[in-house]
Amino acid sequence: MARLRPTLQSPGDFLTARLSKRIAYWVFVSIVAIEVVILVPSVMRRERELLNYLRALSTAQALGRLDKATLASLRDDMLIDYLQNIQTNRVILGGAIYDLDGTQVGGFGEMPQLTLAESEQGQLHDRYFRCQQRYDAPWDMPPLRDRYVLIVRHDTRWVQREFFAFIGRITGLVVIISVFVTGVTLIVLRRLVIKPIMLLRQDLITAGQAIGDDSDTQTLAFASLPYARADELGDVIAAFEQMFGQITAAVATRKQSEMRFRTLVEQAVDAFFVIDAAGQIIDVNQNACDSLGYSRDQLLQLSVTDIQTAYSQADFESLWQQLRLGVPQTLEGWHQRQDGSGFPVEVRLGLLVLGNERYGLALARDISDRRASEAAQVRLAEIGELAAMIVHEVRNPLNTVLLGLNSFRSLELPDRFQTRLDLALEESERLQKLLNGILMYSREPALAVEPLEINGLIEHLATVVGHGQADRQPVLQVTTLPYPVVVSGDRDQLKQVFINLISNAQEADPTGVVTWVVQPPIAGQVAISIHNGGEAIAPELLPKLTQPFFTTKASGNGLGLAITKRIVEAHQGQLTITATATGTEVTVTLPQGSAGLAP
Repeated sequence: MARLRPTLQSPGDFLTARLSKRIAYWVFVSIVAIEVVILVPSVMRRERELLNYLRALSTAQALGRLDKATLASLRDDMLIDYLQNIQTNRVILGGAIYDLDGTQVGGFGEMPQLTLAESEQGQLHDRYFRCQQRYDAPWDMPPLRDRYVLIVRHDTRWVQREFFAFIGRITGLVVIISVFVTGVTLIVLRRLVIKPIMLLRQDLITAGQAIGDDSDTQTLAFASLPYARADELGDVIAAFEQMFGQITAAVATRKQSEMRFRTLVEQAVDAFFVIDAAGQIIDVNQNACDSLGYSRDQLLQLSVTDIQTAYSQADFESLWQQLRLGVPQTLEGWHQRQDGSGFPVEVRLGLLVLGNERYGLALARDISDRRASEAAQVRLAEIGELAAMIVHEVRNPLNTVLLGLNSFRSLELPDRFQTRLDLALEESERLQKLLNGILMYSREPALAVEPLEINGLIEHLATVVGHGQADRQPVLQVTTLPYPVVVSGDRDQLKQVFINLISNAQEADPTGVVTWVVQPPIAGQVAISIHNGGEAIAPELLPKLTQPFFTTKASGNGLGLAITKRIVEAHQGQLTITATATGTEVTVTLPQGSAGLAP
């Protein structure tokens, strides 16, 4: 089932997003700034229009109250008194009269701050004092044009009211236009940019949570995919889908690898421990839990010294300092189980670096069986030495006994005593052979290795054991190779091996045919097989034939094949015995030599 996610429907949902807020803010500010730049000259021009209108209106009102003929005939002192009549206009506060030479003749009411000299300079033809709400400007009055210049001070409170009202109307218009354009922009961007980006953000969060929780990513349905159109944002959405697919595949591969690795670790015969620099156990496999009798959670609460009682914390810290990457160390110790019992272990400890952290990977193997086997081997070695010593001590008296018994053969004895003498000699000789066999088996074969051409050796031995004699039973058929094959070996001991095997084959089938075949070399190995047609040996007895003192013969001592096997294995070869439908086959496999042929 696909994971449910909240969707974005109303415009208010988009306005709460940081991207929407930034876009709305900068669109609004940009439009306001542009309109301010455009409208500031209009506002200033409106202010100038209001001032010009005020001056023209006040001039027209003044001329309506004053008589042109009277103005033209009045002297300076009388003109000033006469002009005071124009103060009845609410916007005229006072004035100053200058003659054409620039000399101030007089003034009335509130005197203007603008002088005739400043007015004639051009840059200050008139002057507006906004803070004082005053406006000084020269009047152009035809009756006085050729005699005087009149500068009048005006009250501009009406101008400021009109000016601020105009600014208010302009500001309202700017705000309305800015809000409208911003809203239209957001509506367009909502579909084209904002909604896909916010959905992509939600998809990224959902994908991250799914990957982090190891959820099923195959059922995820991303809401941003329908917006993967042919533009840069569409490319980003398509790249997200591709990236998620790659990450999903990589995570799946990693999980499979981790699962396979974990399976291998869990199935390992050794106990695995991951430890940190303080000796705390970080991770273990199931074998470690089973061998120590703890659960996994319990082991993760312990340290190395809690289970490895042969080492103290100081010993562990010293050992940790000696660890080098790629140079594992092998040591022996004693692991203590939860129930207090313990067992010897061999630990292979190596350094493991994961990121910036250093860990120790310890592989612990229970060596209880190996210790018991080593003790058994030591015991067997002691018994072997004792047996060799006993054989040596018994052979000398036995030889003396044989000499004495053989000396009785020259005597004329009754039949009953002669029969006993023959039996004593037979048993003494059998005992001597047994002692010689035990002594030979107890010693490691000492090889005098030389290059041997195996075909020539086989043909020579076949002549010795009667090959080619038609009246000899059983018949021996020898098959060698038409080309030389060289092995490295001890000539006398290999002779002993083959003579012993041929003798056993002939004894197993006295009236049949024994085949002796040299097989072509395969993979550097030369196989020599000896087959007899006697009664096949039972399959369950085959593995026991090369064990000491096991024999199927009534008079055998069970050491012949055991000694033969030891000699073959000393040559790095292999002796195998198989039962076939037509008898028994013994195969000796020897490694092919690289030296020259023997003379």
